[in-house]
Amino acid sequence: MTKVRQGLAVFVRGAAVFALLALFTQAASAATPAETFVQQSVDRGVALLTDKALPSDQRRAQVEDLLGTIMNTRRLALFCLGKVAATASPADVDAFATAFRAFTMARYTSMLGYYGGETLKVTGSTERSATDHVVSAVLVSPSGVADPDPVAVLFRVLNEGDNYGVVDAGIGGVWFGMAQRDDIQGFLASNNNDVPKLTARMIQMTANLKAPAAQ
Repeated sequence: MTKVRQGLAVFVRGAAVFALLALFTQAASAATPAETFVQQSVDRGVALLTDKALPSDQRRAQVEDLLGTIMNTRRLALFCLGKVAATASPADVDAFATAFRAFTMARYTSMLGYYGGETLKVTGSTERSATDHVVSAVLVSPSGVADPDPVAVLFRVLNEGDNYGVVDAGIGGVWFGMAQRDDIQGFLASNNNDVPKLTARMIQMTANLKAPAAQ
């Protein structure tokens, strides 16, 4: 498995990207609020992943709760809708945002069983604006041995009224929000920009993700 594939696997299964991707080592002493937000979120997620006394169903529920507190899924949902968000009815947009949130939570929690002990180390951040930050990290193997060419991971963090939230993350040059937007825009283009139909599709996809866990 290539390093990028390893990074992708950790990204989707660890969850702190949307929160539980893995353990960050100590960040620089002068960490920015955005860096601190990401590290604290990850630390909370790792505590759940490593709590062997926690039943799997409770872990899944608590992971979903955690992801819900650190991810700004509505902003990502609106981004994915693009221009259609301005022409669809507010009720249809709200329904899609709710379905999108449920799908996002289910997608990441469905990968929890694949967590392999990899970690992340925060290396800094870039301020795009006073409310828009990109936090940088690198992938660290379970052995802790330094990689001379580590996989880079980026987190897009927005600050709205002192409330920080992850809206996207990227690894190996691929931003997951952008990939999701491409899929959604393709569906809308093929279905006459039918937002309710898109919402129904998201609900079905969520049910498919949760089906194995219900068995």
